[in-house]
Amino acid sequence: MHRLLTRASLSVAIIMGSLLTGGAAYAEPAPKVRVVLESIVAYDLEESGHDEVYVIAQYEGKTLHLFPTRSGEFSVARNDCIYISGNGCPPGTNRLGYYSANEPSYTANGKLLMVALREDDISGDDTLINVPIWPQPISETQYFREEANINGYHYAFNFRLEPSY
Repeated sequence: MHRLLTRASLSVAIIMGSLLTGGAAYAEPAPKVRVVLESIVAYDLEESGHDEVYVIAQYEGKTLHLFPTRSGEFSVARNDCIYISGNGCPPGTNRLGYYSANEPSYTANGKLLMVALREDDISGDDTLINVPIWPQPISETQYFREEANINGYHYAFNFRLEPSY
């Protein structure tokens, strides 16, 4: 009788264990993350009239142009908002329309990923906003809003990291 109860207990434990591990609604963290740009807002410019902006990502010694999708820059005036994806542009800004951007995936290995908003100058490119990230595996989207209101310019830069499988 004791042997029968032991076998029954062991069977119940195995069944319960498989139900608990298989039935849980747990999302495994993604081994990669994707950079998705949302918007760039030029509240005040670095230069007079227009700034020429672009976004890059630097990772493991390589640089990728995220916006515009090909190399080059995009001209913005004061209070312009470049809408790419996400929640749109803040009230009081001039929405320039929908534009596409590169959405690269990076290995979530804790190595430095730098996402930067830059302004193209004759004397050399200026970094307006620089966002350092050390990506780890994620199972939910992470949102970033960086704002710079220094040295005579004021920009807001919105993007997100999404799990990429």
